[in-house]
Amino acid sequence: MKNINLLLCALLAVTSVAFLGCNKDKGYKAVTGTVTMDGAPVEGATVTFYNQDSTGEPGGGKTDASGAYTVTSSGATNGGKGLLPGTYKVTVMKYEEVVDPDQEAFDKGEIDYDELQKRKGKTMSGTRTGGAPKLLTPAQYANPGGTPLSVTVSTNPQENVFDFNLE
Repeated sequence: MKNINLLLCALLAVTSVAFLGCNKDKGYKAVTGTVTMDGAPVEGATVTFYNQDSTGEPGGGKTDASGAYTVTSSGATNGGKGLLPGTYKVTVMKYEEVVDPDQEAFDKGEIDYDELQKRKGKTMSGTRTGGAPKLLTPAQYANPGGTPLSVTVSTNPQENVFDFNLE
């Protein structure tokens, strides 16, 4: 019985160490900031960080009404927040909201489902026209290869606040 208790304690210790080892954050650091354009906050912009070396992975976030964003990435184990330290190119894009008048009419109960599908069929066949959404932020910030925005994510989280004022 004494050997079984010893064996169970040893097994529990090994399992606990293995479990704790899986929960390490692997070095991901919180990254936050704000986006403004001509001094005003930009709401609804997508901010994307593209790693420029082999130590990182891409991540991104969306700005709120105050222009604030928090970066998330798929590899971060702390709720998906953060990036690995390294150098990143940053893109910022906001497109105009496209309103579908037919979907809006359906949502308000002004047309039924059959009428919505009939109108959508016209859209698909090209009878109705609509352009691509308009980019509302300057185009120079939309291309990862041409953006002037570049940052270095540090091991010191206090240095990982990146504010961007688009002009």
